[in-house]
Amino acid sequence: MLAATATTANQTLPFSMTVNVRQPQGQPDWSTASNGTPGLDMYFLGTTAELQSIAYAPATNDVVMYMTGDSTVCDQDGPGTTGWGQRVPQYFECGLSVANYANSGAMTECSAATTPCPSDLYISFYDDPKLWPAIKPLIKANDYVIIEFGHNDKQTPQAQFELYLNKYISETEALGGIPVLVTPIARASFNGSTVGPQHINDLGVDLPASIRSVGATNNVPVIDLTALTTTWLNSVGPTAKTEFYADQVTHLNVAGAQTVSGFFKTAIQTLGITPLQNYLRQ
Repeated sequence: MLAATATTANQTLPFSMTVNVRQPQGQPDWSTASNGTPGLDMYFLGTTAELQSIAYAPATNDVVMYMTGDSTVCDQDGPGTTGWGQRVPQYFECGLSVANYANSGAMTECSAATTPCPSDLYISFYDDPKLWPAIKPLIKANDYVIIEFGHNDKQTPQAQFELYLNKYISETEALGGIPVLVTPIARASFNGSTVGPQHINDLGVDLPASIRSVGATNNVPVIDLTALTTTWLNSVGPTAKTEFYADQVTHLNVAGAQTVSGFFKTAIQTLGITPLQNYLRQ
C-alpha cells in the first residue's frame, strides 16, 4: 500500500490510502484461496519503521480499479513469485482502491462451445463465476477495469480473442465503468542478447497487435507493457534477467514486479488517462 519511505530525523509524514477488502483474498480461484481472518491487518516493515498514529474508517463512494489478467498480474502467494498487479496499490492515494482479480491460468475465454481450455490448469476468465461474473455486479460509474490477457491464449483464434476483448469493454462501459487494455509483459526468452518476438500464439496470432487494434477501434487506452518490457529486457540482458524473474522466462520476483508496476504507473501519466492519473500518489 505504500512504497519504501524515508524520513529525516524528527520528521513525520502523513499518508492515506483506500484498501480493498474482499473474499477470498489473493487469487479468487486457486487451491490456496482463503477468506482470511476478520478485520484488517497492517504491517510496517523496515529496520527502523516507526508509526506515530493511525486511524481508519469505512470508505464511501471510492473509485475501484478492478484488475483482470493472469499469473503475471495476480496476487501471488510468494515468497519469490510476485504479480506486477500486487505492487500497483502503492502508487495510488486515498480515494481509489485496487481490487486484483487476476488469476493464474486465466484466458480471455475458453469453453466447449468455443476453444476448449488446454487443460485443468487454464481458466476462462469470462465464464468462471469467481472471476468476471464476480466483478461485473460490483462495477459502478467511474470505476476502472484493467483488461490484460495473452500469456495463456496460445491456441485462441484471433476472431475469438478480439470478440472477448470487445465483450469486456462493452460490458464494462454498459455499467458506467472505464476500460483500459494492457498488453502482456514480455517473456524473458532470449535469442542471443535480445528477446525474441512476443506473444505470437500457436495459430500465428499477434496478440499484442490485436489488443492495440481493439483499443484503437473502441477508443480505449492501451498500456503496451509488451513493448515496454521488451525494451527493458533488451537493456537488462540474458544474464541479469535473473535479478527480476522468479523463473527463467515468465514470472516476476518482487524486484521485477516493482519494475513493471512502475512502467504501468508511468504509462498512465504518459497516456494522460484521466481521471485515473489524478489518483496517483504525488
